[in-house]
Amino acid sequence: MPRTSQSPAAEAPQAYGPAFTPAPGDTPQIAGSGPNGEPLYAARWYRRPYDDELAGYLSTAQGPGWGLIDCRTAPDFRVEDCVVVGESPRGSGLGKAVQAAAWQFKVRPPQRGGRPMVGEWVRIRIDYQLRPRANRFEG
Repeated sequence: MPRTSQSPAAEAPQAYGPAFTPAPGDTPQIAGSGPNGEPLYAARWYRRPYDDELAGYLSTAQGPGWGLIDCRTAPDFRVEDCVVVGESPRGSGLGKAVQAAAWQFKVRPPQRGGRPMVGEWVRIRIDYQLRPRANRFEG
């Protein structure tokens, strides 16, 4: 099917993170909520995880597929209190693997009025591809 071009303003924001570059302005909320009903935002990487940071955790999971977690942002671009919200294929262990690796993630907190909102919840998806050793993981 041919792609139709849209103006940048008409393009929908990514449903859930992470987007690579910092974005000016307010971070949009996404569908869903944190574990206790908190607002949820798409994660934006401060630094993408390196393959070797993920490899030990994802080596026991059944890929290819993806893991989806919600985490509370913490100081120094860290995340904490992460919970698994999805994985594919179901039962693959990818969600738990991503959750276990999350202590290494560097994520920008959502922002409102140009100010970071440390302590707010973000959604992070890590895709796992079976391919040659280099660049197997995408975030």
